Amino acid sequence: MITARENILKAYRHEKTEWVPSQVLDQNTCLPTCVPEGPAGYGTTIDAFGVSWTFEQGMPGPMVTVGTKLLEDIGRWRDVVKFPDPASYDWEGGASRDTAAWDREHKIQSVIVVDGLFEQLHAMTGIEDALCYLLTDPEETYELLGAIADYRIREMELIARYYKPDKIQMHDDYGTNNRMFMALDTWRELIKPHLKRIIDAVHGLGMIYEHHSCGYVAPMIEDFIELGIDGLNPLQLTNDPYELKNQYGDRLCFVGGFDNQGVLDRQGATYQERYEEIMYRIKLMAPGGGWVAHPTMVDPTISEPLIDALYEYNAPLWEKAGYTPPPKPAAPKKTAYAQADSEKKG
Repeated sequence: MITARENILKAYRHEKTEWVPSQVLDQNTCLPTCVPEGPAGYGTTIDAFGVSWTFEQGMPGPMVTVGTKLLEDIGRWRDVVKFPDPASYDWEGGASRDTAAWDREHKIQSVIVVDGLFEQLHAMTGIEDALCYLLTDPEETYELLGAIADYRIREMELIARYYKPDKIQMHDDYGTNNRMFMALDTWRELIKPHLKRIIDAVHGLGMIYEHHSCGYVAPMIEDFIELGIDGLNPLQLTNDPYELKNQYGDRLCFVGGFDNQGVLDRQGATYQERYEEIMYRIKLMAPGGGWVAHPTMVDPTISEPLIDALYEYNAPLWEKAGYTPPPKPAAPKKTAYAQADSEKKG
């Protein structure tokens, strides 16, 4: 009999699944709390790179503190940017804390890595200057992105050793709601080669590589496939996820494709509205497999209608596969960022 772990792994291999997998039900997820990047909890803090972050109760995620900028001149990045030594982090303590409740037998394990290449660049420079540097000083920008990639690869080697996850999920947003941040050729020239090195390193360590990229990224799908990306999320509606899955679902696992902006994360959205949206997308996206039903959630209470819809839709599929699901779990009360804050303080 196939297990939930084996079923979701089939999705990441772009195969037809026995039922609809979901990260909420079939995956253990964490941000590594021993990594001193981003915020060190709620409030305003400075991370190991020297970037100032603000994260307050009620915010969907941390933001670079308004009015601060680590790097004013890309030409001086070697003097200003001090890369921390990832080997100095308390990996044993972090892994022991973060993975204590992981069910390795029945679920896959995933570690989130933020920020990716472009996100780390604009965390240091600000988004406006980062976009300008791609055009005005591509040589220095390429070198800095390369140094960031070197750091991320070393970090992922340590994650593989201590956390032993099945999957790395790296965040690097490349699009606004209706267009890319940069020309595709610019991305291909300056970012893609370094991203390739990261993906190859992840695969060389025996892990799945899932890429999180919000916004409009549809023009990049064939590049993502060429790079060897195994899964892509959140696949916002601006990308026409149904058509992308029909065209590329045998080569790339799509994770998401829900209407977060219009329904799931809309202020005042009811349980019933969320449930109907989730069930509609499941029925639309599930046929053929190669899909994981996981909307990126600003509000963790979205998990409640998601879990209910999955248990209803999957019930006959579970019976056919001879699989007995565990009792329906309670919906998570915290996002990954908020949970990491709690773990750091615990």
